Amino acid sequence: MRLTQDEWANYWRDGYVDRRHVFGPDELAEMRGAGEEVIEQFVAIRKGRRMPAGAYTFEFEAASLVIIKWEGDTDAVHGIEPFAHLHPTFQHIALDARFVDPARDILATDDVALFTEKLNYKRAHHGGPVVLHQDQPYWVGQADDLDRLMTIMLLLDDSTIDNGCLYAAPGSHEWGVQARRQIDGFGSFEMDDEKFDRSLLQPVPLAAGDLVMFGPLLVHGSEPNRSAGDRRALLYTYQPAGQRHMLDNLRPLAERSAR
Repeated sequence: MRLTQDEWANYWRDGYVDRRHVFGPDELAEMRGAGEEVIEQFVAIRKGRRMPAGAYTFEFEAASLVIIKWEGDTDAVHGIEPFAHLHPTFQHIALDARFVDPARDILATDDVALFTEKLNYKRAHHGGPVVLHQDQPYWVGQADDLDRLMTIMLLLDDSTIDNGCLYAAPGSHEWGVQARRQIDGFGSFEMDDEKFDRSLLQPVPLAAGDLVMFGPLLVHGSEPNRSAGDRRALLYTYQPAGQRHMLDNLRPLAERSAR
Protein backbone atom coordinates (compact mmCIF):
# COMPACT_ATOMS: atom_id res chain seq x y z
CA MET A 1 0.00 0.00 0.00
CA ARG A 2 3.02 2.34 0.07
CA LEU A 3 3.40 4.94 -2.69
CA THR A 4 5.03 3.84 -5.94
CA GLN A 5 7.69 5.91 -7.67
CA ASP A 6 5.14 7.09 -10.25
CA GLU A 7 2.68 8.08 -7.52
CA TRP A 8 5.41 10.02 -5.71
CA ALA A 9 6.29 11.86 -8.93
CA ASN A 10 2.66 12.81 -9.52
CA TYR A 11 2.16 13.90 -5.91
CA TRP A 12 5.19 16.18 -5.83
CA ARG A 13 4.44 17.62 -9.29
CA ASP A 14 0.69 18.17 -8.97
CA GLY A 15 0.07 18.27 -5.21
CA TYR A 16 -2.29 15.30 -5.43
CA VAL A 17 -2.38 11.74 -6.68
CA ASP A 18 -5.22 9.29 -7.23
CA ARG A 19 -5.30 5.54 -6.72
CA ARG A 20 -7.93 3.46 -8.52
CA HIS A 21 -10.06 0.46 -7.48
CA VAL A 22 -8.95 0.47 -3.84
CA PHE A 23 -12.21 -0.52 -2.11
CA GLY A 24 -14.70 -3.09 -3.36
CA PRO A 25 -18.51 -3.06 -3.70
CA ASP A 26 -19.25 -4.79 -0.39
CA GLU A 27 -16.99 -2.44 1.56
CA LEU A 28 -18.52 0.59 -0.12
CA ALA A 29 -22.03 -0.66 0.62
CA GLU A 30 -21.11 -1.00 4.30
CA MET A 31 -19.74 2.55 4.40
CA ARG A 32 -22.74 3.99 2.58
CA GLY A 33 -25.01 2.26 5.06
CA ALA A 34 -23.05 3.62 8.02
CA GLY A 35 -23.18 7.12 6.57
CA GLU A 36 -26.91 7.01 6.01
CA GLU A 37 -27.42 5.71 9.55
CA VAL A 38 -25.43 8.60 11.03
CA ILE A 39 -27.16 11.23 8.90
CA GLU A 40 -30.62 9.85 9.72
CA GLN A 41 -29.86 10.24 13.43
CA PHE A 42 -28.82 13.87 13.07
CA VAL A 43 -31.80 14.77 10.92
CA ALA A 44 -34.06 13.24 13.57
CA ILE A 45 -32.61 15.39 16.39
CA ARG A 46 -32.03 18.59 14.42
CA LYS A 47 -32.48 21.62 16.62
CA GLY A 48 -32.60 24.43 14.09
CA ARG A 49 -29.66 26.24 15.68
CA ARG A 50 -28.07 26.92 12.33
CA MET A 51 -25.50 29.59 11.63
CA PRO A 52 -24.86 30.92 8.12
CA ALA A 53 -21.10 31.32 7.68
CA GLY A 54 -19.63 32.31 4.36
CA ALA A 55 -20.96 29.99 1.66
CA TYR A 56 -22.26 27.44 4.16
CA THR A 57 -24.79 26.83 6.94
CA PHE A 58 -23.48 25.13 10.08
CA GLU A 59 -24.81 23.66 13.30
CA PHE A 60 -22.67 22.58 16.26
CA GLU A 61 -24.10 19.39 17.74
CA ALA A 62 -22.45 19.53 21.17
CA ALA A 63 -23.60 16.15 22.47
CA SER A 64 -21.94 14.33 19.56
CA LEU A 65 -19.00 16.73 19.15
CA VAL A 66 -19.64 17.36 15.46
CA ILE A 67 -20.19 20.30 13.17
CA ILE A 68 -22.98 19.65 10.69
CA LYS A 69 -22.99 21.46 7.38
CA TRP A 70 -26.58 21.74 6.12
CA GLU A 71 -27.81 22.58 2.66
CA GLY A 72 -29.26 25.91 3.79
CA ASP A 73 -32.54 25.51 5.69
CA THR A 74 -33.28 22.06 4.26
CA ASP A 75 -32.88 18.68 5.96
CA ALA A 76 -30.17 17.68 3.48
CA VAL A 77 -26.78 17.20 5.14
CA HIS A 78 -23.84 18.45 3.09
CA GLY A 79 -21.15 17.40 5.55
CA ILE A 80 -20.24 16.28 9.07
CA GLU A 81 -16.90 16.93 10.79
CA PRO A 82 -15.38 15.02 12.51
CA PHE A 83 -17.21 11.74 12.02
CA ALA A 84 -14.98 8.69 12.62
CA HIS A 85 -16.04 8.50 16.28
CA LEU A 86 -19.71 8.21 15.29
CA HIS A 87 -19.66 4.65 13.90
CA PRO A 88 -17.44 1.55 14.26
CA THR A 89 -17.23 1.17 10.48
CA PHE A 90 -15.60 4.59 10.13
CA GLN A 91 -13.21 3.92 13.02
CA HIS A 92 -12.15 0.63 11.44
CA ILE A 93 -11.58 2.09 7.97
CA ALA A 94 -9.45 4.91 9.40
CA LEU A 95 -6.90 2.31 10.52
CA ASP A 96 -6.91 0.38 7.25
CA ALA A 97 -3.50 0.06 5.57
CA ARG A 98 -4.99 1.42 2.34
CA PHE A 99 -5.28 4.75 4.17
CA VAL A 100 -2.51 4.54 6.73
CA ASP A 101 0.37 3.38 4.52
CA PRO A 102 0.15 6.27 2.01
CA ALA A 103 -0.20 8.67 4.96
CA ARG A 104 2.97 7.24 6.48
CA ASP A 105 4.86 7.88 3.25
CA ILE A 106 3.62 11.42 2.68
CA LEU A 107 4.08 12.44 6.33
CA ALA A 108 7.47 10.69 6.54
CA THR A 109 6.66 8.83 9.74
CA ASP A 110 5.39 5.35 10.54
CA ASP A 111 3.41 6.63 13.51
CA VAL A 112 0.38 8.50 12.13
CA ALA A 113 -3.00 9.42 13.57
CA LEU A 114 -6.13 11.25 12.52
CA PHE A 115 -6.41 15.02 12.78
CA THR A 116 -9.99 15.29 11.48
CA GLU A 117 -12.49 13.62 9.17
CA LYS A 118 -15.25 14.90 6.91
CA LEU A 119 -18.35 13.13 5.70
CA ASN A 120 -19.01 14.96 2.43
CA TYR A 121 -22.39 14.27 0.82
CA LYS A 122 -23.86 15.86 -2.29
CA ARG A 123 -27.42 14.71 -2.66
CA ALA A 124 -29.00 14.33 -6.08
CA HIS A 125 -30.04 17.75 -7.42
CA HIS A 126 -29.52 19.32 -3.95
CA GLY A 127 -25.81 18.99 -3.22
CA GLY A 128 -24.22 22.40 -3.24
CA PRO A 129 -20.71 23.42 -4.24
CA VAL A 130 -17.56 23.30 -2.16
CA VAL A 131 -16.13 26.75 -2.74
CA LEU A 132 -12.57 27.23 -3.96
CA HIS A 133 -10.21 26.94 -0.99
CA GLN A 134 -7.07 25.58 0.58
CA ASP A 135 -7.41 23.52 3.75
CA GLN A 136 -4.56 25.07 5.69
CA PRO A 137 -6.15 28.47 6.51
CA TYR A 138 -9.11 26.70 8.15
CA TRP A 139 -6.74 24.80 10.44
CA VAL A 140 -4.69 27.68 11.82
CA GLY A 141 -4.93 27.39 15.60
CA GLN A 142 -6.60 23.98 15.29
CA ALA A 143 -3.68 21.77 14.22
CA ASP A 144 -0.36 21.47 16.02
CA ASP A 145 1.71 21.32 12.81
CA LEU A 146 0.10 22.86 9.73
CA ASP A 147 2.85 21.61 7.44
CA ARG A 148 2.44 17.95 8.37
CA LEU A 149 -1.11 17.16 7.38
CA MET A 150 -2.46 15.19 4.44
CA THR A 151 -5.94 14.17 3.36
CA ILE A 152 -7.23 11.02 1.67
CA MET A 153 -10.62 11.22 -0.01
CA LEU A 154 -12.52 8.00 -0.71
CA LEU A 155 -15.38 8.14 -3.20
CA LEU A 156 -18.42 6.09 -2.21
CA ASP A 157 -20.12 6.85 -5.55
CA ASP A 158 -18.78 7.58 -9.00
CA SER A 159 -17.86 11.28 -9.15
CA THR A 160 -18.34 13.07 -12.45
CA ILE A 161 -18.47 16.61 -13.75
CA ASP A 162 -22.28 16.41 -13.60
CA ASN A 163 -22.49 15.37 -9.95
CA GLY A 164 -19.81 17.65 -8.52
CA CYS A 165 -16.45 15.92 -8.75
CA LEU A 166 -13.31 17.40 -7.26
CA TYR A 167 -11.58 20.21 -9.15
CA ALA A 168 -7.92 20.94 -8.37
CA ALA A 169 -5.18 23.26 -9.60
CA PRO A 170 -2.13 21.09 -10.33
CA GLY A 171 1.02 22.50 -8.78
CA SER A 172 -0.85 24.94 -6.53
CA HIS A 173 0.62 23.28 -3.42
CA GLU A 174 3.82 25.16 -4.31
CA TRP A 175 2.21 28.61 -4.61
CA GLY A 176 1.76 29.41 -0.94
CA VAL A 177 -1.40 30.62 0.76
CA GLN A 178 -3.68 32.31 -1.78
CA ALA A 179 -5.60 35.58 -1.44
CA ARG A 180 -8.82 35.13 0.51
CA ARG A 181 -12.10 37.00 0.71
CA GLN A 182 -11.86 40.24 2.66
CA ILE A 183 -14.86 39.71 4.88
CA ASP A 184 -15.40 38.95 8.55
CA GLY A 185 -16.03 35.53 10.01
CA PHE A 186 -15.80 32.05 8.54
CA GLY A 187 -16.10 33.31 4.98
CA SER A 188 -12.67 34.90 5.29
CA PHE A 189 -11.15 31.40 4.87
CA GLU A 190 -12.59 31.11 1.38
CA MET A 191 -10.38 32.03 -1.55
CA ASP A 192 -11.05 35.20 -3.51
CA ASP A 193 -12.25 33.89 -6.88
CA GLU A 194 -11.53 37.22 -8.54
CA LYS A 195 -7.84 36.89 -7.70
CA PHE A 196 -7.40 33.34 -8.92
CA ASP A 197 -7.31 32.11 -12.51
CA ARG A 198 -9.99 29.42 -12.54
CA SER A 199 -8.76 28.18 -15.92
CA LEU A 200 -5.96 26.51 -13.92
CA LEU A 201 -8.47 24.12 -12.34
CA GLN A 202 -8.82 20.61 -13.71
CA PRO A 203 -11.60 18.10 -12.99
CA VAL A 204 -10.61 14.93 -11.15
CA PRO A 205 -13.42 12.45 -11.93
CA LEU A 206 -13.15 9.21 -9.98
CA ALA A 207 -15.07 5.97 -9.64
CA ALA A 208 -16.58 4.57 -6.46
CA GLY A 209 -13.77 2.93 -4.49
CA ASP A 210 -11.05 5.25 -5.80
CA LEU A 211 -8.87 7.45 -3.58
CA VAL A 212 -7.28 10.84 -4.09
CA MET A 213 -4.56 12.11 -1.74
CA PHE A 214 -3.51 15.74 -1.27
CA GLY A 215 -1.85 18.18 1.10
CA PRO A 216 -3.13 21.26 2.96
CA LEU A 217 -2.13 23.87 0.37
CA LEU A 218 -3.71 22.35 -2.74
CA VAL A 219 -6.25 24.73 -4.32
CA HIS A 220 -9.44 22.75 -4.83
CA GLY A 221 -13.23 22.82 -4.76
CA SER A 222 -16.22 21.30 -6.53
CA GLU A 223 -19.40 22.26 -8.36
CA PRO A 224 -23.01 21.46 -7.34
CA ASN A 225 -24.56 18.06 -7.98
CA ARG A 226 -26.79 18.50 -11.01
CA SER A 227 -27.40 14.77 -11.49
CA ALA A 228 -30.08 12.32 -10.39
CA GLY A 229 -27.69 10.37 -8.14
CA ASP A 230 -25.82 11.08 -4.91
CA ARG A 231 -22.09 11.87 -4.78
CA ARG A 232 -20.82 10.74 -1.38
CA ALA A 233 -17.27 10.76 -0.08
CA LEU A 234 -15.25 10.24 3.10
CA LEU A 235 -12.20 12.40 3.83
CA TYR A 236 -9.63 11.39 6.44
CA THR A 237 -6.89 13.86 7.36
CA TYR A 238 -3.77 12.39 8.97
CA GLN A 239 -0.89 13.86 10.96
CA PRO A 240 2.03 12.51 13.01
CA ALA A 241 0.75 10.74 16.11
CA GLY A 242 0.68 12.53 19.46
CA GLN A 243 -0.91 15.76 18.22
CA ARG A 244 -4.35 17.28 18.74
CA HIS A 245 -7.40 15.82 17.10
CA MET A 246 -10.26 18.09 16.09
CA LEU A 247 -12.30 16.58 18.92
CA ASP A 248 -9.86 18.19 21.37
CA ASN A 249 -10.81 21.58 19.93
CA LEU A 250 -14.55 20.90 20.09
CA ARG A 251 -14.75 19.63 23.67
CA PRO A 252 -14.28 23.10 25.27
CA LEU A 253 -17.03 24.46 22.99
CA ALA A 254 -19.35 21.67 24.10
CA GLU A 255 -18.58 22.36 27.76
CA ARG A 256 -19.37 26.07 27.35
CA SER A 257 -22.62 25.34 25.53
CA ALA A 258 -23.70 23.03 28.36
CA ARG A 259 -23.37 25.74 31.03
